[in-house]
Amino acid sequence: MSFIEAIIMGLIQGIAEFLPISSSGHLVITEKLFNWGEAQSADLFFDMILHLGTLIAVFIVFRKTIGELIICLFKTIGQIFTGKFRPKDATPTQRMIGFLILSLLPLLLIVPFKDFIEDFFYNSLTAVGIALIINSVLLFACDRFKEGKKTSCSMRKRDALAIGAVQAIAVIPGISRSGSTITAGVGMGIERSEAAKYSFILSIPTILAAVLLDVVDTVQAGEINTDLFPQYAVGFIVSAVVGFLAIKLLQYILKSKKFIIFSAYCLIVGITVTALGFLI
Repeated sequence: MSFIEAIIMGLIQGIAEFLPISSSGHLVITEKLFNWGEAQSADLFFDMILHLGTLIAVFIVFRKTIGELIICLFKTIGQIFTGKFRPKDATPTQRMIGFLILSLLPLLLIVPFKDFIEDFFYNSLTAVGIALIINSVLLFACDRFKEGKKTSCSMRKRDALAIGAVQAIAVIPGISRSGSTITAGVGMGIERSEAAKYSFILSIPTILAAVLLDVVDTVQAGEINTDLFPQYAVGFIVSAVVGFLAIKLLQYILKSKKFIIFSAYCLIVGITVTALGFLI
């Protein structure tokens, strides 16, 4: 892996992890078209590094909310052990923590099939292309939903589960995690900026889970190329910086209801990649 490849992969991860165009789908397309990532174990380790970079971006942008959630979580745990916690008296922050936990539950159903799904789509550009077309439809629908008034603290339990369900589906390369969860949130009546905030914060435990699984797979493979650590560092920095800028850009675009831009992009790329899949 060259430094140029590491920079390009970091750019793709940083942009596509948060802009609703699917980072996993674009990484698969790039690796297949340019024949990069010859060693699967090295790919897994580099993917882990790139995900950690984007995780840093989320922490920087939402540091205040994340800090409040962490403090509240420890206080709530203390209240539970001392018998002082009453669900009906939960604070808005405690309610948000509860909703985040509910949104993570559907992922547990997908974990046993994660490797199968990734292997299937990694070996099929056509499948990734079709997934991008489906993603395009989801993004188109997001702009058509009316503006809601719910917040990440006042949604209902079924709203949180619905967001979690589409996040689980987004394990498919080509389906954007941010795009699908934001669309689901807006569709359930959550205010757009709140849906985005909830989606990004939900990405923290989701990305950490993905990193943990990659660590397990990498350790089992037993092949980490230490000579590539400088390239890994470059990819990490690029994904973090670009991820930060991508979050800021998406927050701006959401206000103007212009997901149609990403919808059109995913449709064009999806059709192109689907066609290439039949030719390659």
